[in-house]
Amino acid sequence: MKAGRPTHFRCGYGAVLGCVLLLIGLPATARADGRDGRWAIVISGVSGDPALQTEYLREARDLRAALDTGLHFRKDQIFVLFDDVSKEPELIQYQSTRENLARVCRDIARRASQDDFLFVFIMGHGSYDGTSYKLNLVGPDPTAQELAAVLYSIPARNVLVVNTTTCSGASLQSLSGKGRVVITSTRSGGEKNLTHMSEFFVEAITDNKADTDKNGRVSVLEAFNYAGRKVEEYYSSEDNMQTEHALLDDNGDGQGHLIPGPDNGDGLLARTTYLDAGPAALATAAASPERQKLVLEAQSLEKQVEALKFSKSGMPEAEYEKRLEDLLLKLAQVNAKLRQK
Repeated sequence: MKAGRPTHFRCGYGAVLGCVLLLIGLPATARADGRDGRWAIVISGVSGDPALQTEYLREARDLRAALDTGLHFRKDQIFVLFDDVSKEPELIQYQSTRENLARVCRDIARRASQDDFLFVFIMGHGSYDGTSYKLNLVGPDPTAQELAAVLYSIPARNVLVVNTTTCSGASLQSLSGKGRVVITSTRSGGEKNLTHMSEFFVEAITDNKADTDKNGRVSVLEAFNYAGRKVEEYYSSEDNMQTEHALLDDNGDGQGHLIPGPDNGDGLLARTTYLDAGPAALATAAASPERQKLVLEAQSLEKQVEALKFSKSGMPEAEYEKRLEDLLLKLAQVNAKLRQK
């Protein structure tokens, strides 16, 4: 993948924060109407080996439990597709075929809104013939373009796709887009060996050790960085050459990076995207309209603080300190009002 500074990040110092705030969006956590707008699709394709099937099943089970009990997704808004439903029918709703994936996406599309958040986690094997990536499912294998078409038929504008299959780097450009965080376990279609990122990403969203900023939540960027470190440690401990290098793209330019940051334009949306509903948001359904409004305002200010930190290197220190002070003061005032409600 070609690294470089995206043209839409070439702003003057005084406009840097404004530029990144246009890109950040506000991924759905708390909603003013109290409805949970988070959806999850967990896909495990053809395993090809009994031992791998057992491993993928364990990861699917762990991820389903994390989404349900840890992150408080609604049970009827989590869908698991696996190559053999009989292995654990209480966990798996559908066999992982292209037709069933389309069925799940149609179901979600009927119920979701544009302000919702979609999380897609893909395990198993992918292939690359030098031109096209394909996800290996039971029956016909969808190309990256076909996969993007069916997933993005869901109207949710805020999307996280984590593709941990072999050759997954070749799917990134097709899956990329505005409002989407796309993570692949490989940097190209040429990395065809078995990948290990899926296990460590699931671990990241269930382990507080991934919470490097100690705010009590694990952002997508923190999970990506944690999983990447664990992959490196795995290969080092096995004394093997590393054959997978994860990429993240969240500015929609189709170019992923191993180390997202201001210099390459990736990482801001991932830094401010969480799978949980937010600690302050958990009780919004029963809250008054005024409290709901304050919760959403607090979340917006928190995201603006993160956006400012992201753009720190592109502005004078005095300007950064002044803007940070103003935002933190506003956030403190909103939080004070919340404590009084």
